[in-house]
Amino acid sequence: MKNIVVIFGGRAVEHEVSVITGIQAVENLNKEKYNVIPVFIDKSGVMFTGECYKDFKNFKNNEFPDSKPCRFGTSYGDHNLYIENKGLFKKDEVVEIDCVVFGVHGSHGEDGALQGIFETNGIPFTGPSVMASAVGMDKIIMKDVYKSHNIPVVKYTWVFRDRFRVEPNDTLDYVMSKLEFPIYVKPASLGSSIGIKVARTKEELREATEVASSFDRKIIFEEAVINATELNVAVMGRNGDVEVSSVESPLGADEVFSYQQKYMSQDGKSKLIGGKHNFIRDEDTVYKATELAKYSFNVLDVRGNARIDILMDEAGNMFVNEINTLPGSYAFYLWEDVGYTFKSLLDRMIEIAISAKKEEEETNYRFDSDLFHHTGYGSKL
Repeated sequence: MKNIVVIFGGRAVEHEVSVITGIQAVENLNKEKYNVIPVFIDKSGVMFTGECYKDFKNFKNNEFPDSKPCRFGTSYGDHNLYIENKGLFKKDEVVEIDCVVFGVHGSHGEDGALQGIFETNGIPFTGPSVMASAVGMDKIIMKDVYKSHNIPVVKYTWVFRDRFRVEPNDTLDYVMSKLEFPIYVKPASLGSSIGIKVARTKEELREATEVASSFDRKIIFEEAVINATELNVAVMGRNGDVEVSSVESPLGADEVFSYQQKYMSQDGKSKLIGGKHNFIRDEDTVYKATELAKYSFNVLDVRGNARIDILMDEAGNMFVNEINTLPGSYAFYLWEDVGYTFKSLLDRMIEIAISAKKEEEETNYRFDSDLFHHTGYGSKL
């Protein structure tokens, strides 16, 4: 039986969404195949584990009776989770981990930071590498890469927060010289629609930029696609060998598909489990969206399970809005429509993670030489 860590929570503004994603993974992993170990990261960045983190009720009540601090090693080959036991003479509990299932959304988790720990110690983990995670998280760099590969994206520009704070009027004039209203204003490296506003005037642009700049040091501005239809499609696999989910057009979205629309129903309950979905059945639209999604996934060398968000204008032209390398609930609702259960989806994600690790072990990272004996100490190399 494999020891599988599900890691979730974190220091990002998407902390609560991450908890829900993590609990869904804990509940749906096949208990006949896996020993599931939750690792929760609190809002200050400290890791904890315990059976209490498997029950969502404990998060509602903020009560974690058997919580213990834990940590991962940073030496290559150290695949252990170290669980601290209270008491002067008690030793840490050590559990060897076979794979880590990622459930951490947003900054310090989805952006390559946390992935770096597991690339360093060698524990297989679901989702993309450090590089692909970082590029996928930064909407500016992501769009720059897509443009270089002739993947259609909306017109955009960006600024540093410091520039806006020092020269607000000049910064807004610069943006308006590049783009036409309406303009979407977004933090460059955030998800869940947090900090996003649409502006139609210079004053609205100022207000939106102030909001976005409170969440990120870089702000991206995007020219709106008028009367756009949003399309979501998930892609899973690695090294170009990928499969695609159904294509959905989200219900209830207006100009900004808000945090509340994404995650909360009218009665205030979570929409992450269940809910109605508007799947696209037009063959031409599905073909174009899935081909664009696959190319967008492969260009960034993403592996695992990601969701690509596409905008389609009234003429049928499609633009990649962004890739989400760790979609909420692992985009299960998209995969369910093509026959996946939540258990089988998580199985497949773990299979991809372990196979990626095996491939990495085939790469030679050593080059033995006699350089030290042929180089004088202190001389220039």
